Amino acid sequence: MEDKSTFLAAGARLLRSGLPSFAAALAGAAVYPRLHALGLILAAAAAALAASAAAAALAHSLWLETPEASPPADAPLKINIGFNEGFEVTDVLDEAVPNIEAPIVALEGGEAKTRLAGGRNYEYVTEEPVKAGSYVAYAEYKPFVMGHGEGPKNKYFMTGKHVINAGGASGDFPSRPLGKARLEIVPLANPSGLKAGGSLPVQVLFEGKPLHKATVLGDFRGFNPAGSWGLAKAFYCQTDKDGKADFLPVKGGLWILKVRHAVAGSDDPEAAETVHLANLTFFVGD
Repeated sequence: MEDKSTFLAAGARLLRSGLPSFAAALAGAAVYPRLHALGLILAAAAAALAASAAAAALAHSLWLETPEASPPADAPLKINIGFNEGFEVTDVLDEAVPNIEAPIVALEGGEAKTRLAGGRNYEYVTEEPVKAGSYVAYAEYKPFVMGHGEGPKNKYFMTGKHVINAGGASGDFPSRPLGKARLEIVPLANPSGLKAGGSLPVQVLFEGKPLHKATVLGDFRGFNPAGSWGLAKAFYCQTDKDGKADFLPVKGGLWILKVRHAVAGSDDPEAAETVHLANLTFFVGD
């Protein structure tokens, strides 16, 4: 089998060239089980996204990241907000800035607040230095109602989490649910030692309970640049009856995992459904 990264890149080029029929054909081909075992069903993920007008229209994602894989201890922690249709940090759209809450850093026994660092509009820093340890940064986009074309409107909730291992720590705190959002991706182990070619068990929870057959999609930095709409994915899997799945990274660097869950009805009379979007970012070693 040729190099996995080469395969993924080739698939991405085909999809971005406007060949969804290629993805649909592969999804039903005999190679499907083999690709599923590797967690690399690029075609199936792309076909599912292409079939959903909402997924294509709501192309922007919210995520968090630290500039370094292992930030220094005993110093203020730097956290960047990402909000883009690709997986690259750029200035956050002016209309989005007021809708993104300042990130918090969850830690044993409490939270650390952040403030704008005084530079770009996506750069935040903790108000106090942090000690060596494992933390989880969290941010959310204010709920909003949005429609797609002539279809019904939906109410959206969008959140992002980032695993932080300051000072080279590798504690188990990130493997516990935060419980701040109704939909959450939980790494069942600290990804501090995860490398390309390895695996990381994750669990998807909705209202604190395992979510069966949740589709988990993933990208690594550089796979989906801005302007791509993110229709091709570097990782795809579905959770089992316990809401669990194995994440299999094919490349080192910063990764984002995404999950979407919709429920009928909303507390907003304009919305037909309530859609929850949860993202998780962390670094993978080479």
